[in-house]
Amino acid sequence: MAETLESIALAQQGYNYTPKELHKLSWGLRFTPFVCMLGAAYGLLTMNPSVHFALAALGILPFWFPAWHPVDRIYNHLIHPIWGGTRLPPNPLQRRIACFIGRSVNIGIGASFLARSTTVAYVIGFILVPLQLVVISTHFCVTSWMYEGILRLLGMWSPPLSGTQARKLISEGARLIDFKEPDEFAESHLPEAVNIPLGNLDQNIDSLRQTPIVLYCASGMRSQSGYNRLKKLDIDVHNLGAMSKYGDDS
Repeated sequence: MAETLESIALAQQGYNYTPKELHKLSWGLRFTPFVCMLGAAYGLLTMNPSVHFALAALGILPFWFPAWHPVDRIYNHLIHPIWGGTRLPPNPLQRRIACFIGRSVNIGIGASFLARSTTVAYVIGFILVPLQLVVISTHFCVTSWMYEGILRLLGMWSPPLSGTQARKLISEGARLIDFKEPDEFAESHLPEAVNIPLGNLDQNIDSLRQTPIVLYCASGMRSQSGYNRLKKLDIDVHNLGAMSKYGDDS
């Protein structure tokens, strides 16, 4: 399946999967922002600061626990068995940052209501809710777009390879490096891959200088981090991203 605007937007949010897999995730990934938008709209209509503070807790606390967003878990355990489709994976960094910022805005709205600054609360809310509608309808996330832009300005961003590009490099002699932890590697890995957990990267720098290398991990976040570190050392490195992309011909 070729890339669509939907799959490009979801990849920008940090979901490094094939376009086909992203399409399967698409409707499920709308659930959490939809619930948060309804909550924000209800809190604005009722001018209830407690609603906004509760929403803030939903988005800020899971920043440190990617697989434990309460609304995602409701979807996976209650909605998903009825609806079918694909279970939601742990939230990648970009989406967690967006949730953190969005819920911080909820704190601003709640605090404005407490301070009786109703106009300020509504101005902030009328910015937040439309942005949530955009995410729900298109998956385009302004925060993720800004995150990528900042990394590009800092020279810290590299679009992941396609599966075809990765296979071509490997056929030409590049080494395939798996950045997952040993137990993850034992569970599943690509043929001919060498396991070097990201935490052990510094001890293996010399060996990684010998030939071009292609990096991957489970979701693409660790390989992006490793790519940034190795690129600074002038190592011939390429980033595949998520392991699932290896079989992607798009």
